[in-house]
Amino acid sequence: MVEHMSIDHCARAAMAWPLLVKRAKNGGVPYTYGDLCAQIGLHHRAASWFLGVIQKYCRRHKLAPLQALAVNKKTQLPGSGYVGSQRTLAAHTRALAKVRSQNWPSRIPNLRK
Repeated sequence: MVEHMSIDHCARAAMAWPLLVKRAKNGGVPYTYGDLCAQIGLHHRAASWFLGVIQKYCRRHKLAPLQALAVNKKTQLPGSGYVGSQRTLAAHTRALAKVRSQNWPSRIPNLRK
């Protein structure tokens, strides 16, 4: 019998949050999904799940779309689950400017709220 284990996407989002905030504060280029996931020990296909948690948190708390700092390696744009702005270079550039100018807290928020 195989025991079912649930995946805690909020815990994964909490691991990614400080990396994204640091990148936002230092004005660095976005992570690719693969690079971000490698930093927290995950396969790149896991990104959409934990970035979705971050996206919901940012929208709920009227913050800039922090998840904009994670992009597809080939297109250099967020994937289809992204709702921060239109997925065009111009719109993404504007979203990144908002992310970089946001006053991000140094502590990881409770992403379950």
